[in-house]
Amino acid sequence: MSRRLVSAFLAFLFAILLPTGAQAQGGVIRGVATDSAGVPLPGIQVSLEGTARRAVTRGDGKFEFRGVANGSRILRARGIGFTSGAATVTMAPGDAVDVTIMLGRIPIEVSSLTVIGSRARHTAADELAVPVDVFTSEDIKAQGTTETSEILQSLAPSVNFPRQTVTDANDIVRPFTLRGLSPDHSLVLLNGWRRHQTALVNNFAYGMPAGSSGVDLNTIPAGAIDRMEVLRDGASAEYGSDAIAGVVNIVTRDGVFSPFVTTDAGRYITGPFPDDGTSVDVNAGWGLGLGKGSLALFAEFRDRQPTNRAWADPYETCCTGVADSISADGQVILKRNGTPQPNHHWGDGQEKDVMTLANFRMPLNNSGSELYAFGDYSFRRGTGNGYRRYGDGDRNWPTIYPLGYLPEFHPDVTDYSATGGWRGATGGWALDLGGTFGHNDFIYNLSNTLNVSLGPCLDTPCAPGKDGILGTPDDPGIPNQTSFDAGTVSRNELIMAGNASREMHLGLPAPVHVALGVAWRREGYQIQAGELASYIDGRDTSVTGGIAPGGSQVFAGFSPSDASDSHRTNIGFYGDVETNLSPSVLANVAARFEHYSDFGGKVSGKLALRWQPVRPFVLRGAVSTGFRAPGLSQIHFSKVTTNFIFNVDSGYPIAADIGIYPVDHPASQALGAQALKPETSVNLSGGFAWTPQADLTFTADLFYIKIKDRILLGATFDDSVSRAILTGAGFGNVGGVQYFTNGMDTKTNGIDLTADWRVPMANGSWNFSAAVNYTKNKIERVRGLPAVLVGSAETGLIDTVTAIATEDERPDWRSTFTGQYQRARWHSLARASYYGGFASAQPGYCDACRHTYGGKTLVDVETGFQFDQMNLSVGIRNLFDVYPDKADANNSFGIFPWAAASPFGFNGRYIYTRAEIALTY
Repeated sequence: MSRRLVSAFLAFLFAILLPTGAQAQGGVIRGVATDSAGVPLPGIQVSLEGTARRAVTRGDGKFEFRGVANGSRILRARGIGFTSGAATVTMAPGDAVDVTIMLGRIPIEVSSLTVIGSRARHTAADELAVPVDVFTSEDIKAQGTTETSEILQSLAPSVNFPRQTVTDANDIVRPFTLRGLSPDHSLVLLNGWRRHQTALVNNFAYGMPAGSSGVDLNTIPAGAIDRMEVLRDGASAEYGSDAIAGVVNIVTRDGVFSPFVTTDAGRYITGPFPDDGTSVDVNAGWGLGLGKGSLALFAEFRDRQPTNRAWADPYETCCTGVADSISADGQVILKRNGTPQPNHHWGDGQEKDVMTLANFRMPLNNSGSELYAFGDYSFRRGTGNGYRRYGDGDRNWPTIYPLGYLPEFHPDVTDYSATGGWRGATGGWALDLGGTFGHNDFIYNLSNTLNVSLGPCLDTPCAPGKDGILGTPDDPGIPNQTSFDAGTVSRNELIMAGNASREMHLGLPAPVHVALGVAWRREGYQIQAGELASYIDGRDTSVTGGIAPGGSQVFAGFSPSDASDSHRTNIGFYGDVETNLSPSVLANVAARFEHYSDFGGKVSGKLALRWQPVRPFVLRGAVSTGFRAPGLSQIHFSKVTTNFIFNVDSGYPIAADIGIYPVDHPASQALGAQALKPETSVNLSGGFAWTPQADLTFTADLFYIKIKDRILLGATFDDSVSRAILTGAGFGNVGGVQYFTNGMDTKTNGIDLTADWRVPMANGSWNFSAAVNYTKNKIERVRGLPAVLVGSAETGLIDTVTAIATEDERPDWRSTFTGQYQRARWHSLARASYYGGFASAQPGYCDACRHTYGGKTLVDVETGFQFDQMNLSVGIRNLFDVYPDKADANNSFGIFPWAAASPFGFNGRYIYTRAEIALTY
């Protein structure tokens, strides 16, 4: 697309961002949602049947639709803690109709239907003693992206979701973090049920220390999400282990609704690089009535093409022996060899996703008893790249790749879950009994690579062999190949749980809400070996005459010695009480005991208080403890991988085969590994919420998190002393070893600020929202080197890369400011997002090279028009084509100009369009 066309598009966009006074034809529906006593209800979702239009009631329970087409129209209203309501209106040209929709209160309700943050029934976040953000489906659709994790980062400044590149499997399964901690410090719920983690271990992910496993939010269809709730407080006592940084609850849409189809399409139109990264996303849903119940079905397909922001390689000489002439901005001035440039990849990989979800509810009576079930299935095929193998290097055979090669990951990722149960009441207790099963697997398919140790022959073995024995020095026995099945990792979680709650009169000023529950969980983790050629050492010499490294390049396959199949169980009991100690004071106390079959038991507790001295002002605070047991993947992961690391003996980076081994592996034991133990935490928070008028709210919350014995992947031990120890232990075939360790204690402190302001107008409305987050992570203690390595050249149990990733690889400051304008059928949005400065050591010429990057502000805009059956929007993310600061040339090999840890990526301006079509039947 030409720059002139982009300019014309921008001019058109700004012209329609401020709609003129001309009003679209159609009537106006003004309404209010109330309970059976006539009390107005805020936060109720109202939909206009037969269209894609929805509204959320304000603090006074009112809502409005403009530009409504003529004819009979049905309004449907639904909210947490209420039965659904409906009303029918008949519109004539120019009509203005007033309507009241009444919803009945459900007398007894269990926790999974309420806003997270309390086991008692609360229908709004501002009723709680802890900070909770609630983002509606309307907020979700206005982010200009369909990736759930990226949407969450745009909405919640406390969430970080860096784009990953050249991070092995993390290019395809990207983790998110909350409050700068590791992905496994955040608990994710789906409709109130614990979500299973991925099988992937984040060995190289940017923006976090290595060695964690999180939840892949991008397996959930964005069109199925009714709201996202983010609890910004420790909640292990309420929801279970791992909830140290907080909780994210994804609530999916249910009930009866007309079918819809939403199509998103966009492309990066950016100055410094060719246009690329075209993305197309189609999602659809339909809420079917089944007698008294409903079945909501959702499906989504996403096709995301790759982006590349690498510069031309000044070191490429294949195969003339002469490098290209490269400009200061990474462009080829004079071509002197036959290798196409850029020869590396630095950006998003190609990705295709299919996601489905179903949500079933069947009321059994009029008192809230029901059967429920929901489940999802997703399949992803992605592409990620490693670092280039040069044509004349010792990790290539020129007979196979004359110009060298760029290895590729082509994994298949499958994720699914199923949940079901019964909710109801008996003997005055509200009950929720059910179970959930979740599965995730990652198949390491590799292409455009080879196993150097098998020699230069593809069709038949270079040395056919005399005795058929594999792996002998003169008899590799098998031919080389350019694609491999390098193995599979998988994870399963099965949970059976029961929850009970009721209000009890215990002589206090108000009834006490009591909640009790038990949950049993079985976790499984499995590593399956790859095909023989992916891990075998064929014992050939390389093209340069040295010992050729064994295994498929970029990712040597899992060997039979890596394979494992492990399980454990966990049982937890919790109790939670909440009451008003006075009309202005709310108190909540929770405690949980959990026992792991491999690590024993632990008790967590929480106390939260809320004081409302006057109606517009609330003070709130909480103190809690938490813990996280070592993950099964942290206990059992075993792998030899190729990494480019700084060698303390030679003084420059080299390609090295590094063994990542469990702590009980003989190689780890030889280097002083110790058994893992659980992490423990203490959380403190305090703040206020102030609503000086019905449509204006401010909040501020301070937080402090102390984590002891954090589990992470330790430093690479690869100096001469370490290698001598490994050789003596029989592991001289690897250049270094990493193992998991309880390596450090950290503290996290900061503040969250939010503001929301709604400005009603005669012909429309303005909505302004702002959110600011400051988070600082600090390492307080690092365990010393194992005794066996004292006196070596190893610098510590964790390296500089890990220290920087823990403290500095996420911005301390994040903020967003959003303005939305609604007028008749027009809607417009403008958003400014600030990402503060950060630091990173990767990619780097040396592990100790720390480079800092300044803060940046990105601006997004969107506008659209509501037709009778279609809502059409156009928008731009990163309107002014902002990139992060360039990396230091010496610290990026002159090839990778942008830090992969950039919290907003490095792809530039993205222009998109979205069409939401409501179908009638």
